[in-house]
Amino acid sequence: MDRKMKKESGFTLLELMVVISITMLLLAWGIPSYSTWKKKHDIENQMIQLYDDLQFGRMTAYGTKVVTGVYWGGGATFASYQIKYDANNNNEIDDNVDQQVPGTMIMNLKYAITSSLSTQTSVSFDGRGFMDPGNPNPASPITFSVVPSYGAVMDCVQVSTTQIILGKMNGNSCKQK
Repeated sequence: MDRKMKKESGFTLLELMVVISITMLLLAWGIPSYSTWKKKHDIENQMIQLYDDLQFGRMTAYGTKVVTGVYWGGGATFASYQIKYDANNNNEIDDNVDQQVPGTMIMNLKYAITSSLSTQTSVSFDGRGFMDPGNPNPASPITFSVVPSYGAVMDCVQVSTTQIILGKMNGNSCKQK
């Protein structure tokens, strides 16, 4: 009687170990790269949001003719901010009397933002849309940045009397991208 051998199909243990090893190597290289990319992406999105909120504050001030801006409460570094308007007509957004602009919310940040002016509590705009002259040095722009930036393409926002720019930190200045 002639018996034919039945061929088994499947993977050998060695083939399975090679595939698992290659997968582990790819994960070991890929996870740190993904993590760095995610940090850069989050920082860029956060700075774009701050830029948009500053522009919104400027346009709201211009449209309503009421001092409006971004308030973070002081200190060189902050982890949240909100868009407020001057509710008590003292031409500043610096106290608990001033109100949050309707339709906006408190922005809680994933990465702390550093301001170039440690004594500043807000950036406000007058009814013409200019940065409020109540700032300590109106001729000097205020720069916001995230340090470290993990190589983000856009990691700073600079506010001067007449413009707001989104850019990349180059030494101590924010260069527009």
